[in-house]
Amino acid sequence: MQKFMDILEAKLMPIGIKLGNNRYLKAINKSFMIILPLTIFGSIFTLISSFPVTAWTNWLNETGLATWLGLPSKLTIDLISLYTVVSLGYVFTKEEGFDGFAGGLTALVSFIIVTPLLQITTKQDSIITAIGFDWLGARGLFVAMIIGCLSSLLFIFFNKKGWIIKMPEGVPPMVTKSFSSLIPMFLVGSLFLVIAYLFSLTSYGSLHSLIYTFIASPLQKVGGSFGGMIVFTLALHILWFFGIHGGNIVNSISNTFLLPLALENLAVYQAGGTPEFIYTTAFKNTYQFGGAGMTISLCVLMIFVAKSQRYKALGKLALPANIFYINEPIIFGTPMVLNPTMIIPFILAPLVTQVLAYGLTVMGILPVLIGYQIPWSMPPIISGFIQGGWQVALYQVFSLFLTFLIYYPFFKVIDKQACLEEDAINIGK
Repeated sequence: MQKFMDILEAKLMPIGIKLGNNRYLKAINKSFMIILPLTIFGSIFTLISSFPVTAWTNWLNETGLATWLGLPSKLTIDLISLYTVVSLGYVFTKEEGFDGFAGGLTALVSFIIVTPLLQITTKQDSIITAIGFDWLGARGLFVAMIIGCLSSLLFIFFNKKGWIIKMPEGVPPMVTKSFSSLIPMFLVGSLFLVIAYLFSLTSYGSLHSLIYTFIASPLQKVGGSFGGMIVFTLALHILWFFGIHGGNIVNSISNTFLLPLALENLAVYQAGGTPEFIYTTAFKNTYQFGGAGMTISLCVLMIFVAKSQRYKALGKLALPANIFYINEPIIFGTPMVLNPTMIIPFILAPLVTQVLAYGLTVMGILPVLIGYQIPWSMPPIISGFIQGGWQVALYQVFSLFLTFLIYYPFFKVIDKQACLEEDAINIGK
């Protein structure tokens, strides 16, 4: 066992540290965090406008309020790629020590340039040019991430080369900043204009269509598959076992695949359809509640089953925070890190509950989750009801009992050891 652990530590820790320090993944993760309030805002109004009570939805439709309550979601979730590319350009550029606002604007204009325009003929036979919503929502998110990083890299490159307009001393700082970003923004925008033109000559018509067909869609299908769920879950918990924050590393990768799928589910639900994708960020947060290892049940064990004072006190201290997905106290207090006795239930608890939930969803017993962007700290049962109704909330209650049983025999071992240590201390006194 020790030899196996040494091999895992030698192989996984360097990879985990390298991924955790990857500037692209860090920037993408931070950009998602910046726009989180927007997605939550839109999701809350989607929930209000489509709350599953027939009398409520009928009243909204009759009064015309349904249209107004649908606007926040239409202008946030359905434009998620626009907000993402701006925040990513801002974060990436600022992290490198340059003007983040200018970097965000450069990313935005680059993204809009490569987004195909629509030609709409009105009843008066006049032609209106518009940008459709097709590539501004979840479908364009992968391109938004690529352009957010690439345009920022080019913007930084041109700045480092000194290809900027330098204003004389005495000019207001705002004017100086504005002119200094002019040439880099012009060059980056021009480059993406050429790219957009070249793709318009192909059978795909746009960069969006090519990326979605050959990269985004296949990667999302792999990441959002049953196998992807197993890989992401194992990686997250193995990294935690070695003291590396698995959530920061794995989520920064998995969210690039799973968040667009959740947003697509939400868009389909808003349109009156049935969500399609099973494994999404909503699935992960709903069925792996309480943080890594689903340690809420372990806290309950400590409070009501522990005979040692150490674990009884730890459970009481850790449970309130653990309900809101903050479980570092239990992970480092037990500890879970480098604890060969607890690694099995720590990995098994979230793996079993998610595998079972996935199977029940495939069989139609549990619904495919809607994909509302609710706060990650939303307590279980409430989160389950919001994402999928009473069936999902009931399954979360069942999961608590299931993980309780998984943790029980392993916890008894460490609790007994803690009792012996406490007895030895008391005897010494």
